[in-house]
Parts: sequence; structure tokens; C-alpha cells
Amino acid sequence: MSKLMLPTAALLAMVAPVQAETYTVEHWPGDIDTIPCSAWERTADGAWALKGYVKVGSSVIENVGFKGDSTARLLAKKCGAK
Repeated sequence: MSKLMLPTAALLAMVAPVQAETYTVEHWPGDIDTIPCSAWERTADGAWALKGYVKVGSSVIENVGFKGDSTARLLAKKCGAK
């Protein structure tokens, strides 16, 4: 491998898109506490956003977020202020 190809390959590996995690649950949103805190991020407006997808049965849900409801309060209690 040439000296030029090695840095290029390393650079491509660093900018490759990261595959989002899919969390499988039986009951939504009842099983939300089975999703680890590391999968959630707190947004600037105080909402909780899932960094990934939720699979319930054969359905996949994307863009999952909670703000100001009982689920958001549960996440705040479980995962802290972040």
C-alpha cells in the first residue's frame, strides 16, 4: 500500500456515516426504561431525543423525542439533567 493510500483510507474511515442503533421493545412507550441513557440526548429546548430507532413488532419508529410529558419526566429522573 502506498504512503498516500494509508492516510486516505484512515480519513475515509473517520468520515464514514455511523449506523444508528435500533432498540427493540415489546410495549411502546411502556418499555422506554429498557433503552439505555447513553441512547438519549437532551436538546437545547429541554426535550429528550433518541439517537437511533425503536422497533416495535414489525414497525420501526424514527425521530423519537419527548418534552414536557410523563415520559420526559421519567427520562429526566432516570438519566439526569445531562
